[in-house]
Amino acid sequence: MELKDICIYSYIKDYLDEIPIVKYKKGEYITHSDENLEEIFFILEGNVKIEIVTKYGKNFLVDTLSENEFVGKISYIYEQNLFCDITSTSNSSLLKINKNIFKKLQQNSEFLNIFFYKTSKRMYYMYKKLMMKDLFRLEELLAFYILKNSQEDIFKYDSMYGICKTLSVSRKNLYNTINKFIEKGCIKKDENSITILDKNYLYELSMYVREFNKKDSHDFKFDI
Repeated sequence: MELKDICIYSYIKDYLDEIPIVKYKKGEYITHSDENLEEIFFILEGNVKIEIVTKYGKNFLVDTLSENEFVGKISYIYEQNLFCDITSTSNSSLLKINKNIFKKLQQNSEFLNIFFYKTSKRMYYMYKKLMMKDLFRLEELLAFYILKNSQEDIFKYDSMYGICKTLSVSRKNLYNTINKFIEKGCIKKDENSITILDKNYLYELSMYVREFNKKDSHDFKFDI
């Protein structure tokens, strides 16, 4: 994305000499949970994930973000700290807005409207994702995710662990559900892909999940 094409360009153009573009490689940390990060980033290119990891190694995927979104310790603005790790999941380019510049930008009501619209919308979708996990069975959710993330009836993924994190389920429950789908003849599983054999079955199974999401223009993004 060209810098002049981003939605906040008209508000930051006078401060560009003080807003560097920083680049991160896939897998590189943007910030750790224990760092006192005061900058706000704006994604120009690439994807990042926000994740909470406990000292026991248990993790919770909070959100995944792509270009034209703000990212950082935004919870500080609300006088909270979620203790999140932020990691680049692809080669990424971000604008790094320091605290002083951000305070100046906050004096512009139009910029502030964009910022709060984007961040509050994400909070809504995070809340909605949590609701989905309580409202629907794993079979329904998995059918929905396979259909949503497949191309030409093939759903490719990096690891089963990534799917477990995204759906917040145990590996055992995920494998049991996948095996049920295989036994019903609606999918075929290979090493890093799932081929859809019976789309109608998955479509009907995910009907209520699709109904729950159909009014949203925002597509859920799953880093799997």
